[in-house]
Amino acid sequence: MKTMKNLNKIAAMFIALFVFLPVAQAAFASPATLTVWDSSEEVRRLNREAPSLDGFRGAEALVWLSNDDYRMLNDGAMEHSSFRIVMTGEKIPEELADIRVLVPYGGSVEIIDASWYNPMTAMKEGSLNISEDILPGGAVVKRITVPNGAVGRAVVIALREVYPGKLGVDGVVSLAGSMPRWEQNLTVETVAEQEIFWTGRDVSEPLLSKDGISTKYKWTVMNQQPWHGEGFVVYRRPYVAFGLKKGAESALAEVEGYARTMKVPPLPAFAHGGDKIKNGLRLMSWIGEPSRTLNGYPKHWVRHNAQLPADGPWTQWEQNLILGQWLKAVGWDAEIWWKTLDGLKDDTPAARDIFAAPVLRLSSQTEAKKKTYYQAGQAADFGVTAPSVSGTTLFRSNLRGSVEKKTVSAGSASDHRLSMLWKLRLNGDGSASGTLDVTVKGGWTELFSGGQLPEKNGLGEFLLNSINFAMPGLTLSPSNVAASGSGYVMQFSVTCAPGIVHGRNLLLRLPGGVPQRLGDMIGQENEYTFSFPFIIDQSVRMKMPSGYRLVQQPSVVNSGTGSKAVLKQSITHWPKKAELLADSTWTVKTRDVDTVLSILLKEELAAGLRWPVLNLPFRK
Repeated sequence: MKTMKNLNKIAAMFIALFVFLPVAQAAFASPATLTVWDSSEEVRRLNREAPSLDGFRGAEALVWLSNDDYRMLNDGAMEHSSFRIVMTGEKIPEELADIRVLVPYGGSVEIIDASWYNPMTAMKEGSLNISEDILPGGAVVKRITVPNGAVGRAVVIALREVYPGKLGVDGVVSLAGSMPRWEQNLTVETVAEQEIFWTGRDVSEPLLSKDGISTKYKWTVMNQQPWHGEGFVVYRRPYVAFGLKKGAESALAEVEGYARTMKVPPLPAFAHGGDKIKNGLRLMSWIGEPSRTLNGYPKHWVRHNAQLPADGPWTQWEQNLILGQWLKAVGWDAEIWWKTLDGLKDDTPAARDIFAAPVLRLSSQTEAKKKTYYQAGQAADFGVTAPSVSGTTLFRSNLRGSVEKKTVSAGSASDHRLSMLWKLRLNGDGSASGTLDVTVKGGWTELFSGGQLPEKNGLGEFLLNSINFAMPGLTLSPSNVAASGSGYVMQFSVTCAPGIVHGRNLLLRLPGGVPQRLGDMIGQENEYTFSFPFIIDQSVRMKMPSGYRLVQQPSVVNSGTGSKAVLKQSITHWPKKAELLADSTWTVKTRDVDTVLSILLKEELAAGLRWPVLNLPFRK
């Protein structure tokens, strides 16, 4: 047993749909103890002890209590009891509003309490909505939805899940989520002197207790800040992983055995016979279509063989495991490698959930020496490394049974480019119309859309959620979205009001935008790591009414020449052509930021944030 050294500070947010699962007004009998939960009493206690939501700036809710208890039952099944109390603010957070829990094949999910309580009186005031979904293939999903009536109340969700045939206990419990957490406890119970192996991030040693019949490991974490997910800056999620076996070989044996026994659906008819390379490319395109992707559910779900639908939709894990076997069937060399939460080491416990995703390493027979990393549904073309894989270390067992690992290159800055090109015509009243092309490549596709091609429906809202535009009267009408190289291009028809006209004077706001995730850099320590090197391009080509001249040249920045972070800006007005040309290119050539580079990056970031709010004065 061993804790891992604290790595980085934690930022905030990852949508884990099954993170709010608990126990209330009920008892669970174990071989050694009887654990009783009382929702009203816990709400009353936490109302006294927990801080106000007002103390957590920007938070929509505060997790007052998050408990997880794991133990093995007499028949070898694993039981997971969970108890959450969430104090909501003025609205119900998206991840709390709709909770989905997959019922284990042959097991069960029992919802013991799903209610909301008055935090002052600790009295129950209403019940949450409970329903069931039947997924294609027959898997059952329990759904708990939180109505608006629970605003400003303590929401209690209590669950008991039973996983048959585990013959032990293993799992991974995240210790941070998109909402701040006040108190959280994790208890793992084993029989007699049975030892568990564990590892974790940003967590202390557990409290160990024994009574001659069972052994309990208990971790307690207080006042945990939010975590927004693996984003622009790498801030890894705190967690505890545990199991009865340890070591890289044992961990891989757990997940690779699972993959080998997966019974994949029959090969689609179009892939039989004919050209093997074309068949493989068709399979990649076919399985990654939106209609065959199970959206709104955790990507790591893998249903039992009896519940896998023949034609989808499938989760991301299912798609990759199925595609790997299909490609082998049509003559491709397809290897399955594994991306992990934190690498594999001698003390890594053998728990399936320490693996973040399966990754395919592919080559066709005609290009056997050229290996490409690929994930089903990725926006990047085949031949381009999946953005979610760039810069990571992957693992697998080789034919000799030993562990193999490969570190995938993060690529150069040009592999991870975000470009915005505005082509506008300015009218005499200060309004403008034209087009906006947004090119998203490499790691930016992972940040914006999980590495997949966004759908045209809702594309305007999607862009506004990804990029902040400081442009008055901006409307976006999507005209197209298409895959392109290592990413995709989104095209919009645009109307806006960038100009203010007063007599012979014109004050023009420069069109531009700032990616939401750039905020990850603000207020961070002086040494940190980017997920990828990057380029941010902004270009404006504007046709203006004739007769205007630029009164004062705006302040632009050209910095970092010869360094690993270069910012170049230029603004040019051609009075005779009545054209405005503006360009900003920020190139960061490294992932690793030291103290010296961080100072330069802060200056360049400030200049980049000013770009879309520059005002240019013109006069006739």
